[in-house]
Amino acid sequence: MGARATKPRRGSLEGRARERGEASTATAARAAASDGSDSDEGPPPPPWVKRDDATVETEVNDPEAWINDALAGSAMGEALIRRCGVIAKKWADAMPKSTWLRITKSGRLVKEMRESAPVIVRTMAYVDAMAVPENRDEKCTIVDLCSGFGYLAMFLSELLPKEKVEEIVMVDKMWAMFGTEPKSHHINWAHVYGEGEWRYEWPIALSTRKVDLKDRAQVKQMANHLFSRWNGPFIVLGIHLCGILSIKAVEIFNRHSNVKQLILKPCCLPDFSWTYKEEYFEVGSHKHRIPTKEVCSRGKWKKNKWIGPPRHTLKVKFEAWNDHLCRSIDEEEGNVRSEVQEIKVQEKHFQNLFIFSEREVTRKCIAEEATGTRFPTPSGTEAGRWCPTGTGYGTHVKNSRQ
Repeated sequence: MGARATKPRRGSLEGRARERGEASTATAARAAASDGSDSDEGPPPPPWVKRDDATVETEVNDPEAWINDALAGSAMGEALIRRCGVIAKKWADAMPKSTWLRITKSGRLVKEMRESAPVIVRTMAYVDAMAVPENRDEKCTIVDLCSGFGYLAMFLSELLPKEKVEEIVMVDKMWAMFGTEPKSHHINWAHVYGEGEWRYEWPIALSTRKVDLKDRAQVKQMANHLFSRWNGPFIVLGIHLCGILSIKAVEIFNRHSNVKQLILKPCCLPDFSWTYKEEYFEVGSHKHRIPTKEVCSRGKWKKNKWIGPPRHTLKVKFEAWNDHLCRSIDEEEGNVRSEVQEIKVQEKHFQNLFIFSEREVTRKCIAEEATGTRFPTPSGTEAGRWCPTGTGYGTHVKNSRQ
């Protein structure tokens, strides 16, 4: 009787070698069969070139022509597109190569500009309609929620009249704390504050603020250190806000009486796990209720692939989500007008709804009124709370408003 062939024991040197060989063969076969079409990470969009050392660099020799071509047909219109092209060339000439490459990497700049085109157009119209203020603290301030790298704020700084706009504040939890050195997991802010001896002079000042919008205490601090800082009107922008972050943007508009305009473009729906925790979201002083089962969705993006129910089945929920968000905005007895508009900025997706709200009459923001919190109390004894430092400075006392 012939000797029976034995399979190498799992974990042995021979077994591991065979497993590696089989895995390599299978990987090669899949790659050949798919011809790259099923890859989770497709080739980077032009004008990007992938280097052998795994770094990625752009080769944009003519930024102006690149922007004009990439944004053609967007909601900006030809005149505004040409202005953006001139701005891109200005940045490329003025910035160090490392900073310019960081701005253009992955083709993100063009994608953000196409999808933010209606926001830029509407913001410019809002500011153009404003009178030139006599005092600096009456100038407009723009707040870009979940700003990310800040492409929208960067272009607005170049496009808006500086005699009407004092500052553009980019709010994101991934910024480093002001005055500290950014770490590897933070957004690199060299394009905002400069690097080494170089610094770009933005026509309208850009600033960053590290805020997690899901942290109630941090949002309250925005009333104290941002919205009550100036007398002038604020414009709040919320582009691509995922899940309940859109509710946070609505609440910021509702609670701060000096926010003149809100432009909101929701992105993905709230996660379905909310249906196990809440029957509904309650938003606004009129306590509008958003049923969680009506707007929450299963599924998520993973490596640029959607894992969940067919995307087209979520369109009805997305429309309901935007309708509820719009109805969550306080009308203030006719002082606030809100509407949902569909503007086609994504050809292959249905997230093309924008919410525009405008407050007819604004008044100075009072932090205690906006948050229901008095900051700071002089002592821990008065606050009725124990303070780790023993001083009590900075502790909060809630008033009657909830």
